[in-house]
Amino acid sequence: MEENRFEIPKADYFTLNYNIYCGSMDGFNYRLNAKSKETLTVSVWLGRLCLEKSELAAEESFPLDEEGYQKALSWLETEFQTLHEGGGT
Repeated sequence: MEENRFEIPKADYFTLNYNIYCGSMDGFNYRLNAKSKETLTVSVWLGRLCLEKSELAAEESFPLDEEGYQKALSWLETEFQTLHEGGGT
């Protein structure tokens, strides 16, 4: 399993109750949302404000299973490197 800098609950957190999880790191903000029993949607935005008051930087959906969860974490890491470390903030 690939190491990830984000402290995100395990896949069961999303698959059991279709929960939402939000976090941030140095102005890079993210939300993982199990919108249905099939889909985990990851949204990212930059800045100090909540998503509803910000411009969405990127969003991607993944299957709501272990493989999709791992792909979502990898995608989130890539977005962090692109938007935050790449000078997007």
